[in-house]
Amino acid sequence: MITHHKKMTKYKNKYRIEPNRWQFWDYSAPGRYFLTVCIQDMECILGNVMNKKMVLSEFGNIVETEINEIPTYHPRIILDEWKVMPNHIHLIIELGEYNYNNGIADDNGNDNVDKIHEFYLRYRDCYQPTIDEIKQYRKLRRRMLIPKILGKLQMKTSKEINQIQKTPGHKNWQSDYHDHIIRDDASYHRIKNYIINNPKKWEEEKFNADNPVKKNHEFTPKNNGGAAL
Repeated sequence: MITHHKKMTKYKNKYRIEPNRWQFWDYSAPGRYFLTVCIQDMECILGNVMNKKMVLSEFGNIVETEINEIPTYHPRIILDEWKVMPNHIHLIIELGEYNYNNGIADDNGNDNVDKIHEFYLRYRDCYQPTIDEIKQYRKLRRRMLIPKILGKLQMKTSKEINQIQKTPGHKNWQSDYHDHIIRDDASYHRIKNYIINNPKKWEEEKFNADNPVKKNHEFTPKNNGGAAL
């Protein structure tokens, strides 16, 4: 079982740092990130698990093809383990050091990371932010690499799926996603094995609507501050 961060309290009953986000974390910082993105309404449009193996649908193939394109989004991206499941995707994405270049990206790497990193360093300690500071962080977060990567992936795949279905503007992905910052090699290997073995354990998965205990393990990702796609 993969564990995630616990909920944090609301701030003045209006603004909050989302439960699955580290307070003022710089999501352009070097490191490894475990990410889960779900299909809207948890519909199984990406394929089916048969004999403990994932069989992709036409839409699943679209998503698989675009996942393989993720390293072209930015020179610091290293695509690690990933899996397309019937109604969600799991990814481990590593962001290299600020001068890292994967040699295949189309992007020039201009992502305002200096300003964002400075903001993170200033407020990372036990400091109670003001409302204006929370607003500022939320704006900066939209320009951080992890939200930008997932936003682009959702946008491109959703557009192609909608072209096939002739449903322009239809929302195919949940607006939110779940992230986990991988802190050490033990966690990395545990999460990687979880992703690899996901199809084999589909019958037990909380994402599987046919799982009788699903309602007790509902997955509720939190707002990433981006647009609905």
